[in-house]
Amino acid sequence: MTDLIRKTETIRCIEHLQLTENLILALDDAVQAESVAQAIYSLQQLNEQWY
Repeated sequence: MTDLIRKTETIRCIEHLQLTENLILALDDAVQAESVAQAIYSLQQLNEQWY
């Protein structure tokens, strides 16, 4: 359940940052999902610093 919640939150971040659908699809790949989530978190932090 926690993974589903984290995935949903990450998808919202992707949509908010207007990133590609490929990142959403990568969340379904266990090998890529953690890296994608970390990258989105970093981008979100940068976005918050700028605005």
